[in-house]
Amino acid sequence: MSRIDRSVTNAEVIPVIADSAAFAADPEARLATGIIGINGVALPGFETAYREHFEFRRRVYVDQTGQLAPSDLSSDGTDRDDDDARSITFGVLENAPDGVRVVGVARTIIKGNDGTDRPLPVEEFCPELFADDPLDLGSVEVSRVIARHERVAMQELIQWHLFALMSAYFSGHDVGRTFAIIEPWLERHLAGWLAISRIGEPRYIEHYLDYNLPVEFDLAGSAARITERNATILGTLMAADGELEYFGRVSRAQRAAAAAPVAEFATTAPEPATAVDGG
Repeated sequence: MSRIDRSVTNAEVIPVIADSAAFAADPEARLATGIIGINGVALPGFETAYREHFEFRRRVYVDQTGQLAPSDLSSDGTDRDDDDARSITFGVLENAPDGVRVVGVARTIIKGNDGTDRPLPVEEFCPELFADDPLDLGSVEVSRVIARHERVAMQELIQWHLFALMSAYFSGHDVGRTFAIIEPWLERHLAGWLAISRIGEPRYIEHYLDYNLPVEFDLAGSAARITERNATILGTLMAADGELEYFGRVSRAQRAAAAAPVAEFATTAPEPATAVDGG
C-alpha cells in the first residue's frame, strides 16, 4: 500500500481557485463535473483549474502518498508527463466558501491521441501481457484518479462522479479496450462500483514505488453498474459531452453567507436595481 503521510491532510492538498467562474451558471450547486483539458491543453475557461490539477497531483502522489518520487516531477515542480499530451482530463469542482476547490481529477490516456503509436503505460509495465497482441490505437488507460475531501462520504461521492464522467465519455466516443494499473487493495473497492477483471498478478513497479496489478474494464458492464445507482446520470453526462454539469446544493449556511453582502447593501441603498448592458 502507498505510504500515506497522515500529517498531510486532505484540506492541505486540495487546490482553491478564488476567482473561478465555474459556478456562475448555478451559484447554489455543490459540485460541477466535466472535462477540463484535452491532449495537454486546458479547455477555455479552465486554464487555472487545469494548471492547479497538476499541482493537486503532485501534492497527493508525492507529498501525501509517496507513490511518485520527487525526481519524477516536471521542471515546474508539478506532476505532468508526456501522457498528458494524449489524455482527456476530467475534473470535479466544489463550490466552497473560500472559492472553487479542485476535489477530483482523472485522466484517460488514449493510445494514438498524440499522433504516435507509443505503448500505453500498462504495456510498458506489463509487457508479457501484450507481447503477442499489442493494443490497438484508441485503447485507453485510466490514470491519475484522485478524489479528496475532509468528509469520507463526500470523497467517495467525488470518486464515483469521476467514474461516471469517464464512463459517459467512453459511451459517447469510439474507444478501445480500457485498462488501469492499481494498488491491490483498490481492486475490491472498485469491483463494488464497476465491472473490472484482473489480467495479471501484482508486481513491483519502480515508477510507482509499490506493488500494483493490471486490470481491464468491462465498459458496458461498468456503465450498467453506474446506471443501477443513478438511472439518468450517464444520459445527462453524454448529452453534455464534457461541458460542466451541476450536482447537489450548497449548505443553507453557505447560501446565507453568500447573500449577506447583498442584504447589507440593500439596507443602505434601497433604490431599485437597474439592468446594465442589456441585463
